[in-house]
Amino acid sequence: MNKLKFYTVVLLTALFSVACNKDEDVTPGSMAFHAEMDAAMQKMEQGMAAVEMTMDPDVDFAHMMLPHHQGSIDMSTIVLKYATHPELKEMAQKFIDGDTESKARLQAFLDAHGAPAPSAGAEFKQEMEQAMMKMNQNMKAYNMSNDPDYDFAETMTHHHQGAIDMSQIELKHGKDQPALNEAKMIIEHQQKDIVDLGKFRNEHGQPR
Repeated sequence: MNKLKFYTVVLLTALFSVACNKDEDVTPGSMAFHAEMDAAMQKMEQGMAAVEMTMDPDVDFAHMMLPHHQGSIDMSTIVLKYATHPELKEMAQKFIDGDTESKARLQAFLDAHGAPAPSAGAEFKQEMEQAMMKMNQNMKAYNMSNDPDYDFAETMTHHHQGAIDMSQIELKHGKDQPALNEAKMIIEHQQKDIVDLGKFRNEHGQPR
C-alpha cells in the first residue's frame, strides 16, 4: 500500500471513529430535547411566515411578535423538563412569564386598534423579513450538543436578538404609542436577558 492510500485509510478511520463517538455521546434525553426544540422552532417559523403583512407597521409588528413570543414560551417550557442548573431554569421561567405578559399586551393592542392603516413602504416589509430570516438561520446553524442547558442558552440568544431586531424596525416605522412602548420594553428586557444568557454560557463552559 502506498503512502497516499495508507494516510487516506487512516484519515477515514479517524473520521468514522469521531462520528461514532459523537453519536454515542448523545443520550436519549438530549435526543428528545433536540426533537422538541426543533418542533418548537419550526412551529414558530411557520407562524411568523403565515402573517399576512398589511403594511401597517404597528399591526404587523404585533402579529409577528405573537408567534415569536409563543416560540420562546414553548422552548422555555421544554427546557424546564431537561435543564439541570437552577439559574437556567429560573431564566426559562422568567421568559415564560415575561413573554406571556407581552403577548397579552400585544393582543389587547390589536383588539383595540381596529382595521389596519397601511402607511409603510416596501422597506418595512423587507427589513422585517430579513430580521426573521437572520434569526432562523442563526438558530438553525447552531449544532446542538449533549447539554440542554447550554443549547437553550445559545438558541435563546439568537431568538432574543431576533425580537430586538424586529422591535428596532417597529421603532423606525411605527406610529401607535402602545406598540412603540411594547417595542421599547422588548428591547430593554431582552438585551438584559442576552447578557444573562452570555454570563451563564461563560460560567458553565462549552459542552465537551
